[in-house]
Amino acid sequence: MKKSESFISIFDPDSTSDELWEKYYLFYLRIFKEMFPDDPPPSKECLKKEMENPHPDNKDYRWILSEEKSNNIIGYGRVTVYNKSSPAYQANKHIAFGTLFVDKSHRRLGFGEDLLKILVKKVKDEKKTIFQGGTLLESGKAFCEQFGGIIALTEEESRLKLEEVDWEMLDEWIDEGTRRAEGVTIKRFEVVPEKDLEDYCLIFTETLNQVPKGELEWEANETPEIRRSREKRNKLINLTWTTFISREDDGTISGLTETFYQPDQASLLFQGLTGVKKQYRGRGLGKWLKAEMLKYAKKTFPKLKFVVTDFAVTNAPMIAINKRLGFKKHKFWKEYKFNVDELTDSLKLQ
Repeated sequence: MKKSESFISIFDPDSTSDELWEKYYLFYLRIFKEMFPDDPPPSKECLKKEMENPHPDNKDYRWILSEEKSNNIIGYGRVTVYNKSSPAYQANKHIAFGTLFVDKSHRRLGFGEDLLKILVKKVKDEKKTIFQGGTLLESGKAFCEQFGGIIALTEEESRLKLEEVDWEMLDEWIDEGTRRAEGVTIKRFEVVPEKDLEDYCLIFTETLNQVPKGELEWEANETPEIRRSREKRNKLINLTWTTFISREDDGTISGLTETFYQPDQASLLFQGLTGVKKQYRGRGLGKWLKAEMLKYAKKTFPKLKFVVTDFAVTNAPMIAINKRLGFKKHKFWKEYKFNVDELTDSLKLQ
């Protein structure tokens, strides 16, 4: 296929026709199956709701690459920046995040570079100096390195098969936690209780900022307003967001773990952030929280088969807990970082 037989256009989820949405979803399925061949994909309705209800921190810009004759979609690009209204904007105002995919049958023909030029022009228009994005495909890694991306972080995706969990060990972890952390209680919620909202946002921000980031540049700042917006969004997209916290006998929230469950992907539970504040470590709270989470998930989601988690390969404490639980390596993500001026030169943009 010649480049003259294709075109790039803006993709706006809020105004796209049903016909174009169908074409986009077919493209999405091809990319999804290449990356996750054994996983159930989200439905078109779920994907549409996610795009129409963006993360409250973010502003997204999207483009599609289409064949001129058939109008079939063969490529997709997205730029994400922080909203100026976001509490995390000041710390991250120089950063943009990118996503780019081209159909396997249309790679190495220059289409990816054409899409990347569009993305980088938007990044420059937004006055960003750093551009970041990740990939697990070998073709994606080669593409990023071709244009000067440096590997900023390597992340491992691991999976735990529920039928292989040692439930007796989890009971031991719970018993150990209650003994070593006397007076501590474990609480669960999907919506943060109002009385805990401010304190929870503080520990969430602190814990997330302690996650190893390698050379990636970003900084979290969770606020009550952002949390409530995220809770509202997840309800709209039918995503069950479950959080367990450990509470000290003086009422302080000392640790947390969170999971995400989407009925469209009923066999998978996605593990989010897990962490314990530094001054409360060494009493088995992390293991206790994980144990409570897994027992609850088994009881609550009858179709569940796998728990999926990802973490920096340098995150030794999390690796140790996951290894004892029985998580097995599944894939490796590479996160790349670009200097926007250098990328502009590489692409020969003005």
